[in-house]
Amino acid sequence: MKENIRPVHTLNARGNVFLDVVKAHRGLGPPQMLCEFQAMRREVEEILATKSIRYEDLRGALVPSQKRQEVSLVFESAAIPSGNYGLIVFANIMPLLDAKGSHSVLVGDYGTFDNADEPLLAQAFRDAVKAARPVIYRHSSQFFIVYINNLTSAMVARLETGLRPFVGYVGIADMTYGSIFKFLLSTMLANVFLKHGRTIILGHEDGRPNDEDCNMVGWPFECFGYTVRSLVAYLQGPFLTYKIERPVLDDYDSDTEMSLNAISDMPLPLIDFAIQVESAKVAYVRGHNAPALARAGLEAIDSDRLSALIRSKINGSYIYRLEYVAEHAAMKYNIILEVPAKNQAGAVRFLAALEYRPQDKQLRLITLF
Repeated sequence: MKENIRPVHTLNARGNVFLDVVKAHRGLGPPQMLCEFQAMRREVEEILATKSIRYEDLRGALVPSQKRQEVSLVFESAAIPSGNYGLIVFANIMPLLDAKGSHSVLVGDYGTFDNADEPLLAQAFRDAVKAARPVIYRHSSQFFIVYINNLTSAMVARLETGLRPFVGYVGIADMTYGSIFKFLLSTMLANVFLKHGRTIILGHEDGRPNDEDCNMVGWPFECFGYTVRSLVAYLQGPFLTYKIERPVLDDYDSDTEMSLNAISDMPLPLIDFAIQVESAKVAYVRGHNAPALARAGLEAIDSDRLSALIRSKINGSYIYRLEYVAEHAAMKYNIILEVPAKNQAGAVRFLAALEYRPQDKQLRLITLF
C-alpha cells in the first residue's frame, strides 16, 4: 500500500462534514481512512486528467507560497447597483486576472452572528484594509470580500489599479502575513473556484456525472475567455480548495489529523512530538539562508533555538504537500514558519520540510529555506 501513496497538495477538512460522516458512520479506523483518502486522491487525479488538467500543476493555487502574495479585495455591497453584487464584482475582477496565473478564489460577506464581536471586526478591518476611497464603517455586513492567493506584486498592482474606477470597490488588504483580519476571514470565506490558466475548476452536485461540466456558481466565466470544468463536490472540497493559514482554533485538531491520515495510517497529535534538528542541518541552513535569517534576527540560530521555533509554530500553521517518499520509506510534509522581521515591518517566511515519524513521535527537519 505504501508504495502507492500519492502526494497530496492539501487536504481541507475544516468543517468538512462529509469526511467526518464517512469516518464516524462507517466506523473506519486510520488504516481504512488512509485507503479512503488515497482512493479519493487517485479519483481526483483521474477525473482532472480526462479534462486535460494535471493535478500536479495545481500546486501553486493550493498551497501557501513564500514568494507570492495573498490579498483581500473589499467591496461595499450597498454601493453596487444590483441585487447580485457578486456577479457585478466578478465582472470587474475577471478581466484583471493574469491569463496564465493559477489562483484559488474565496468569497464571502464580512460579518458575525454576534454583534458583541463588532468592535473586534471593525478594528481588524481598519488595521488591515488600505482604502481606495472614503468609506464610513457602520457595520461589518456592509462589506463583501474576495480573497485571491498566489499573486505576484505586478498582479496585485493590476488588480488595485483596475478596480479603482469601480464604484463598489473599497480597498485592498495584504493577506500574505498573519493578522487578526486574516484569521477572521479564514472562518468566514468559502472557496468558490480555482483558476488555472484559462480554466475555471468548480464543484458540482454529488449526483452529477464527472464527465459533465456544470457552472454551479452561475457567473459568466465563458464571457471572459474561460472554460469551466467541474467535478463532484465531495472530491473538490477536500482536495481542490485552499485553506487560509490560521492557528488551530480547537483543542481537537481534526484538520491536521485527517491531513496526516492522507499519507499515514498513524495520524497522531503533533503537539506531543519531539523536534529533531541536527547540528549539520543548522550549519547548512545558516550557510544557505543567511540574508533571510538576518532579516528575522536569527543569524546565530542553533539546534535548540530552531527546534523551539518549529515547536512554537506547530499549532500556528497548517500542513501541506504531504508525501510518502518510497525510496527512503519516509513521510514528510511542509509548513510555513512566519517570524517577525527584526528591523522593519512585516515578517519573514520560511518553508520547513519535516519528516513525520509517528513510530517514535518525532518530527525531523529535512530542510528550511
